[in-house]
Amino acid sequence: MYDDIVDLHTHTIACGHAYNTLYEMAQAAAAKKLALFGSSEHAPAAPGSCTESYFRNYKVIPRRLFGVPTLLGAELNIMDYEGRLDLPDSVLARVDYCIASLHINCLESGSVQENTAPA
Repeated sequence: MYDDIVDLHTHTIACGHAYNTLYEMAQAAAAKKLALFGSSEHAPAAPGSCTESYFRNYKVIPRRLFGVPTLLGAELNIMDYEGRLDLPDSVLARVDYCIASLHINCLESGSVQENTAPA
């Protein structure tokens, strides 16, 4: 059996659908003896999620919590078929890493032809 050593796709109460704070999550990472912990909150297009200012404020959070190296990222929403994202480059430059995801609330499922055909 393998133990987890890294967890980078986690969320906190800040993104509107998780149940713990960043510090509680980092404390759990320390208890599991993770080598690296990351929190990747949902970006603004996800309903009930973080604003741009939330990500800009990452600068005040220590990058080691409970003895575990900690990265602070964003789970971006792919907004269209050209790959546009819901955070500007100026904000992306402030985060440690990004995950880009397709979420039904932000992009209708189907093909380009199905969703861009003239009505």
